[in-house]
Amino acid sequence: MTKAALLLAGTATAVIVSAAAGASLHIARTLITPAGERPERIRILAADDATVTLYADEDTLSPGVFSLYWGNRAGHARIGRILSREPAAGTVTRAVEKVYAGVLEAGTSGYWSGYTYPTPEEAGLPSSDVWLPGPAPAWLVPGDDARRWVIHIHGLGGRRATGVRTAPLFNRLGYTQLLISFAGDGDAPATTDGKHHLGHTEIDDVHAAIGYAASRGADSIILSGWSMGAAMALAAAHTSPQKDRIDGLVLTAPVLDWDSTLSFNTAAARLPVFLSGTALWILRGPLYRLAGLNQPLKLNDLDFTSIEPEVPVLVLHSNADTSTPISVSAKYAALHPDSVTLVRFPAGRHTQEWNTDPGLWERSVEHWLPQ
Repeated sequence: MTKAALLLAGTATAVIVSAAAGASLHIARTLITPAGERPERIRILAADDATVTLYADEDTLSPGVFSLYWGNRAGHARIGRILSREPAAGTVTRAVEKVYAGVLEAGTSGYWSGYTYPTPEEAGLPSSDVWLPGPAPAWLVPGDDARRWVIHIHGLGGRRATGVRTAPLFNRLGYTQLLISFAGDGDAPATTDGKHHLGHTEIDDVHAAIGYAASRGADSIILSGWSMGAAMALAAAHTSPQKDRIDGLVLTAPVLDWDSTLSFNTAAARLPVFLSGTALWILRGPLYRLAGLNQPLKLNDLDFTSIEPEVPVLVLHSNADTSTPISVSAKYAALHPDSVTLVRFPAGRHTQEWNTDPGLWERSVEHWLPQ
């Protein structure tokens, strides 16, 4: 090879390496940066007090009950069952169960969400606002039994309203409930560097919630975690100073392994999978400041998938989840068959298992809960 060819080859390699490093850093920064306004791509074609007509897509054709937000969350409606479809026009008409805020009208655009109720009161449950150490606001929903508690832990980019959709079930069963927020989620104050820490520091708010429940008489606690909140619930069951009070975990669409989850999403975006590994290496290692962090994220401290759970675990996960692979949940259940029960949902996007089949979610949980 000539000297010129060697120079060109070296330059090309340097460009590729530089591009890969830049792409990995972009992935790392995107993963930990709180989202701004969500894209409002769902256009309202027609609406009245009882119905709304939308373009048909994977979201708007999903069976079940959902929310439609618009105007950067200034508007909010609970959307129910599918009433009719017009395949030729590519539209679907659904029931409007309730408009919580704003005016639902043609020409407005919004986004689809698995959230169903904005507050416990809208789900028919009394609640009070409490502040946990952190500080972090939470909803306290009283139950018939002050000794049995459920603590709801939402996921990355979520809010404490995540768990409201399942709170009526636990209320019927007598549980006292705590729906918590954690640092950086938009309800609680931001983290010290303004970034998400993927559970590494947010788990401190979970420990505080468990301590709060214990201080008020809870001696049997179920942790109900969603997505990243499921990883924190699993870690808390092993590391909480009050772990002897934890009697079980309900994990919906869990992020059990950041490596597998990010690799899955990177491949789905048709990017080289090695970029996700490099992105996590940046967040974990000496280059963490390049991503805007003030400390490296010790994500391995949250990974307890290879360790036998100390309490029973129920995993509820959709086969159709394109964000968190159900294969990781299946592997976890197969590794611990005596402790982990996996319930597969045939439909539903990430964390929408209850929305698409509330009966299956609630029957599975009620049958599994300790008697």
